[in-house]
Amino acid sequence: MKSVRSNKKLKLSSKGSWAELYGILSDLLTRRSDLLPFVKEFNLIDKALKQYFIGVKECNIGNFKVKGKCENIQTYKLPASLKRKYAMTTKQWVIDIEEKK
Repeated sequence: MKSVRSNKKLKLSSKGSWAELYGILSDLLTRRSDLLPFVKEFNLIDKALKQYFIGVKECNIGNFKVKGKCENIQTYKLPASLKRKYAMTTKQWVIDIEEKK
């Protein structure tokens, strides 16, 4: 069974046995676990850099070009009764993956 990378999503081929799928999923879960510390470090560094560059329109540092701009964000302050009137509840499947110790 081959995995195919398309549109930034990993698709698993439906052809093949459960044993092959199990192996692929096991490998992906292991790789995910290996990458998790790097994701946390990336997010910390990304947040720190973005905080530093607030107000900077353009900056070149080494091989990097940093560009910033101010955008208008539209928000609404509504009374609670109006919010409740238009509130929608939808169902979404939530997946939590943790490594067994």
